Amino acid sequence: MKKSLLAVAVAAALPAAAFAQSNVTLYGIADAGVGMLDNDAPGGDKTMFVESGVQSTSRFGVRGAEDLGGGLKATFNFEMGMQYDDGTTDAAGLWQRRAVVGLAGGWGEVRFGRDYTSGFSAAGVSDVMGYGLYGNWLTFTAGSGGITTRASNGIHYTSPSMGGLSVRGFYSFGHSAAEMPDNKADGYGLAAVYMGGPASAQIYYQELNTALGDAKKELGLGGGWNFGGFRVTAAYGQSEAPVTGVKLKGFGLGGGVKVGAGEFLAQVMQLKLDVAGDPKGTAWGLAYVHPLSKRTNLYATYGTTRNNAAGAFPVMGSDQMIAAGGAGADPSAFAVGIRHLF
Repeated sequence: MKKSLLAVAVAAALPAAAFAQSNVTLYGIADAGVGMLDNDAPGGDKTMFVESGVQSTSRFGVRGAEDLGGGLKATFNFEMGMQYDDGTTDAAGLWQRRAVVGLAGGWGEVRFGRDYTSGFSAAGVSDVMGYGLYGNWLTFTAGSGGITTRASNGIHYTSPSMGGLSVRGFYSFGHSAAEMPDNKADGYGLAAVYMGGPASAQIYYQELNTALGDAKKELGLGGGWNFGGFRVTAAYGQSEAPVTGVKLKGFGLGGGVKVGAGEFLAQVMQLKLDVAGDPKGTAWGLAYVHPLSKRTNLYATYGTTRNNAAGAFPVMGSDQMIAAGGAGADPSAFAVGIRHLF
């Protein structure tokens, strides 16, 4: 009885605005693994580790929606990175993963703030490893600079599904006018994603300008097919550096095979830079994911990148990059771990 009276007293003390939110969800991912990495640096040694974010970047977030009537909703989402190996937050800052507020209706959803670029969201459709485990497509996007992951100070839009097809786009104003006159560090992007039955496909194009107004151009496409017991994916991506015009190109093939309750995953990708010396790298990854429940799974994963004499491409987990120890080095990593969604 005393607890009930206390709850009533606390509720009465809260402002009425606190009850306007009809749906607020605390959520996150806790992912940690133990393993070994080797950057293949001359004279270097292999390193044992307990690392956060091998299969998925560990995170904590708050999201919610309020029904405004007439099919319209107010939405928000704030999300921060976590490091479960040492208890720290992401070094990039609080809520740096997502920080948006917007409106949603039958016409789709528009969000204001910091969110994923349309190209990054779309490209994940063609990664059989889902942007996680060693040898995933992040080796191209984040590890090699193939796709800009997020855009701040932006307007972000996602359309409703139209027969499995959805359109995504964003425009970022860059920094404030006081910090960056004439919004020279602005950017924009557009993507289309199809998810229908066993088929999936994506295509994107985006430009992100520097402080001098020079654009980094990014484009790509890919697709996949789920046969039931196994699935395949293919992806191509290209980015062109501002000023120099140097092009990074990536091509990947992936597959997954169901084995009992679990799934074996494999992916290989070719990475190259169009510069003198013709730097190239062939990254590949293997993994097994075994579910313990709908929210918890175990995993084992190995990945490596084989560079030519001029190449220095890394290999990526979800939140862990194993950089090459120098030109011609072949970084690699192995880990077993657990991921829990909450």
